[in-house]
Amino acid sequence: MKKLWLLVIVALVGISVGAAIDEALHAARNRKRQAKVRDSNELFQHRLRCKAVADDYAKQNSDDSGTLILERVDFSPSRNSCIAAFTRWTTGKLKLQRCNCLIEIHDYLTVDLLSGETLYSDDCVENDPESKTFCGNGRDMRLGQERGDALEAALVSKE
Repeated sequence: MKKLWLLVIVALVGISVGAAIDEALHAARNRKRQAKVRDSNELFQHRLRCKAVADDYAKQNSDDSGTLILERVDFSPSRNSCIAAFTRWTTGKLKLQRCNCLIEIHDYLTVDLLSGETLYSDDCVENDPESKTFCGNGRDMRLGQERGDALEAALVSKE
């Protein structure tokens, strides 16, 4: 009879220890999950703020001759800043030897919105095939890719 009670006590202790370990693991997982949700909510709030800042930046830097178009914006935790990619379309008359043409210039920009630092900037001319900076032949695609690369590099940089 003594062995039976010893077996029951050992079984109860084992079940109690197992239940305690299980509860501890669940508590630890819940803490991690709550931290991820909190971080996710924080990141979402940063991104919302960045979108508003980028929209304001685009409005302030657009005028009758040129429009700044927001392509992408994101929050960079490493810079603790908002990084945005823009395209500016500027139109104006330009007196060329061959014509008095309406020229459209495309500027590709990547900007740190909070510091004002321009991380990438280049341009091309849309409708002048004789220009050295003509947008054709894939040049505008290359500029768009380089602008995107600058944005990605700023988002992951460890400054």
